[in-house]
Amino acid sequence: MFDFSARLKQHFAALQSEAQFFSVRYVHRTGQRLCVRKNVAEPPSLISDEGAMLTVRLNGVEAYAATNNISLKGLQAALQQAETLARRLAPHALLDLSDQAVSSAKADYLSPNMDQAFPSLSDCIGLLMAECSAVPVDERLVNWQAILGLETVEQIYLNSAGAQLRQAQRFVFPGMSVTAYDGRDSQNRTL
Repeated sequence: MFDFSARLKQHFAALQSEAQFFSVRYVHRTGQRLCVRKNVAEPPSLISDEGAMLTVRLNGVEAYAATNNISLKGLQAALQQAETLARRLAPHALLDLSDQAVSSAKADYLSPNMDQAFPSLSDCIGLLMAECSAVPVDERLVNWQAILGLETVEQIYLNSAGAQLRQAQRFVFPGMSVTAYDGRDSQNRTL
């Protein structure tokens, strides 16, 4: 968990900024989507996504820039982009955020049972097969599928005031759908 935390801290410490305050929020999302359609397992769909959002407060104006390049060079470029945007927004700013408090909190949050592994791929496919097989046999039922989405999201927030917030969450998205057609009308039901 938080495999990138140490490297992100090193990169963050090396960032150069003229801003009174700046921060980075790193997000790493992985997961898979499993589906059994009409009692046949489909290939798993895998998800892997990561990136960072940098925030600056420059002369009372906040601006943001995002990047999927999480190297020091990529983070520095996004930080400079946010600074440029803050300068451009300054003449149009409605609020002066200079005196707004910033957090220096340090905390970790893990979803319950984060230390336990997900059930195996074969166990998940077996569960989906059992659910699909439970659909009654009826010639009007033209399509049915059971779906299981499994996702892990890690987030790390660091700021120039010393905050370090780390959060890891696990999500499970079950689903079932059945489509019926009687020759005239069709209906779809999802769960």
